[in-house]
Amino acid sequence: MTSLPLRLTLILIVGLATMIGPARGQTTASSNSPEEQVRQLERDWLAADGKGDVASLRRIIADDFIGSNFEGQVLSKQDIVPERAGTGGFAGATPGDTNVRVFGDTAVLMGVINTAGGPGKQVHVTLVFQKKSEGWRMIAAELTRNP
Repeated sequence: MTSLPLRLTLILIVGLATMIGPARGQTTASSNSPEEQVRQLERDWLAADGKGDVASLRRIIADDFIGSNFEGQVLSKQDIVPERAGTGGFAGATPGDTNVRVFGDTAVLMGVINTAGGPGKQVHVTLVFQKKSEGWRMIAAELTRNP
């Protein structure tokens, strides 16, 4: 029988490893819940946009994507994926609090993105994802700024 302090130490180590492991690199989609897969895809999207990683943006965003910009204009995939690499509008941005709901092969993420513009500079997002044969893809997005 192990002592209580030893058990608590083991639990703490396992818990920390669970939290740190995904932050070290790409997570495997099969080992995570659909909700976590969608959260990871949001992180991947922000990272790809920030770095100007066109190949990743083309993979993450579905060909039939539809969205709206801050002025309410309707956007397609061609409108938001640059033709060449270059820093995107979300350079330095990080996801804030999010809530993900999964409905079969569709998921809705609602939350905030903390922009690099400093404290209080947040963008509210509603992102819709669909699980396709090649994995989760962003199919719709609406972004609004705090007034």
